[in-house]
Amino acid sequence: MRYFISCLALSLLATACNLDYTPTNSITYSNAFSRESELNATTVSIHFYLNNCLESSSILTQVGLIADETASSDELREWNPRTVIGGNYDWKPLYNLIFEANLLLENIGRTQGLTDERRAYHVGQAQFALGFAYFTLSRAFGLAVIPESTSAIRQYPLSSMLQVIDKAIYHAEQAYSILPTYDKLRNLSGAAVSSKQFASKGNSAALLAHLYAWKGSMIELYGLSGASAQEAYRKSVDYASVLINGQAGSYSLLSSPEELCKRLSDPAADNPEEIFSLVYDKTRSNNSVSHNEVAALYCTWPVDKTLSQGDITNAPFRLLASTVRSLYPDAGDARRTAFFYEADQTHEVAGKDYAIPYKFRNAIFVNDASSSSGLSFVSIDANYVYWRLADIYLLRAECYAKLGETGSATSDLNRIRQRAGATDYPAPGESDLKEAIFHEREREFLLENDSRYYDILRNGYQATKLQGKFQQLTATDIARGALNLPIPQAAFQDKTGKIINGSILQRKYWVSYF
Repeated sequence: MRYFISCLALSLLATACNLDYTPTNSITYSNAFSRESELNATTVSIHFYLNNCLESSSILTQVGLIADETASSDELREWNPRTVIGGNYDWKPLYNLIFEANLLLENIGRTQGLTDERRAYHVGQAQFALGFAYFTLSRAFGLAVIPESTSAIRQYPLSSMLQVIDKAIYHAEQAYSILPTYDKLRNLSGAAVSSKQFASKGNSAALLAHLYAWKGSMIELYGLSGASAQEAYRKSVDYASVLINGQAGSYSLLSSPEELCKRLSDPAADNPEEIFSLVYDKTRSNNSVSHNEVAALYCTWPVDKTLSQGDITNAPFRLLASTVRSLYPDAGDARRTAFFYEADQTHEVAGKDYAIPYKFRNAIFVNDASSSSGLSFVSIDANYVYWRLADIYLLRAECYAKLGETGSATSDLNRIRQRAGATDYPAPGESDLKEAIFHEREREFLLENDSRYYDILRNGYQATKLQGKFQQLTATDIARGALNLPIPQAAFQDKTGKIINGSILQRKYWVSYF
């Protein structure tokens, strides 16, 4: 890949949630970075790209979700190779983020008058962004390019899976070491930063907990040498414990699934369980939408009040009531009645009884005289809460189980079950702790985020929890990249098909399908 210098002109306004999108002219690479206001323009750019960077992994999100019916994603979920390669999986949004973060780190030394605190703030945002970008690349593509700097323009080869993960860990640890807890973050004007999209010690710890859990799992899945899976799981436990014990910020579980739904449905609400989010910035335009693709895929009546019950079958992703009852077999589990509208009533359309998602309850509409309702649906009204404390409890439980510490794993699992009102492990019929933790993550994060595909890979369940071609993949297929997205063609070919970087080769699994 040639690492091209590019610049996107941004015009970002300050938002109610303190995103620190201060009005500024587009920064150019000849700017002196002499004042913090100039430096802050690059920090703004970092958050613009961070806010949009998960577009690259949308395919894997859809593949991993639980669904009985989809509007147009069935072939994708069957892992039909030609459908995959025809999809949108460009990693450019992630490299835009990497470029901006590197640009800041390379130039911050030119900024005059920065206190140690202000320097740590800007450097921390860049280091977290780099950690998150390489984490996302490692999960979506496995192999990726690690550019040296913004000025070194040359043909870069692909780095190995472990190299990409370790690069992410390095940057996340840098962020963790210098950033304060989220309540102490201050923006350019000195005001408190309330948005949890901004990097802090807390979400840096969450990133590290996930990175080390991913590293240990990939060592086991691919039989990678030169690193210890057990050491990685132990590090994941350590960073998860920092969060759970309140050493990286004040986070706490909400009192009930119902209260969780209320907080998730109100972007302005204080949510003590929220650790890292991609903010929904409604000020960009009248048509801006939430970055929570998962919640949007399931959204239907009555959240979209322009629809009726008969429109349920038009939702992009749909669940049958029988599937939800199977997923939540415990009659006392309050998540079923909180996450689904009128969960104990029948909602029959075309002879099928559907479950009606209700985890996210509010939406944004605009007036539309051409609509029978007088309104047009724009988006669910929600930030994309990517990590919250329940995730960290269950991630720690998973790592404890892999370390053989079953008592600690069971305790963390039951902490989440008790909040939901469900039976402690082992419930009737349960005997596999690792699988019980996996299913608990399914129940807890259903309709909410993209975690399920990666949960499946971390546990080696791809042949049993996914469908279609996943069930036929051999160990050789997996080693050749079958569980990752193909390397984007633009990384090594121009639009005419001419090779522009002979140092990059397509993953062997995907070669024949191109």
